[in-house]
Amino acid sequence: MIDPEVWFLFPLGIGIAILAISSGINGSNFWIPVYVVWLGFDAKTAFWLGLVTMMFGFGSGVWKNFRANLIHWFLVRQYLKICIPLSVGGGILSSHVSHSLVLSMFGVFITAFGCYRILQQVGLRGAPPIPHTRVYWSVGAIGGFLIGFITTGLGKLLRPCLMNHRQIHHHAEAVGTTVTITFIVSFFALCSRMDTALVEALVRDQAVLISTMFFVVPGVVLGGYLGPLVAQKLERAHLEMYAGVLMVLVGGMILLHIIT
Repeated sequence: MIDPEVWFLFPLGIGIAILAISSGINGSNFWIPVYVVWLGFDAKTAFWLGLVTMMFGFGSGVWKNFRANLIHWFLVRQYLKICIPLSVGGGILSSHVSHSLVLSMFGVFITAFGCYRILQQVGLRGAPPIPHTRVYWSVGAIGGFLIGFITTGLGKLLRPCLMNHRQIHHHAEAVGTTVTITFIVSFFALCSRMDTALVEALVRDQAVLISTMFFVVPGVVLGGYLGPLVAQKLERAHLEMYAGVLMVLVGGMILLHIIT
């Protein structure tokens, strides 16, 4: 039976998916606070649900970016070589660590990295970007592990690397490529997090989960389709500051929840 009291998840899903797709930030960043703070799911279930929700929203965004020719497939293939195995390792490791600790690490990482991006953008204001042709294997490895371990980190670390690549002709293409890599890697992170305890929790809370997904999925699919349109209209400097502010807000919300 669908619970109509969670109807607000539909418009919220549209808004969150637009924010995530337009900034190239993993959608689970925004959904984990919703699932933990608002809906009261335990951390283990919330992290898994965050990835599931992100898959629907980013899947829609990947399709829209594909139609708009905003995905650089060569770079996608290169980064997947290192991101996928590290994401599986991070997902397996997360099952053996306290999820309250993982939640704390999530909040600290999001807040710190958001502050770093804001300060970096202020410091680099007016400085010309330096083009390169590199594939940042170390960044892909760290980002892949983080998305498996704390369900976030890949998009934030990878998008700045793609922004200045010589084969990327518009920052919206960097966002589209980042979204595609994150979408594929998140699938492997999602599968690697499945264990007996999680399955038991999903079965126990299946009624609430069905109601939640009933409103969330159509919202993130619609928002994921609209997100690339927003990314194309944002100027590069505004996009960087926009992403940094979003991360600080999300991380601050999680840290406040932990403290209180």
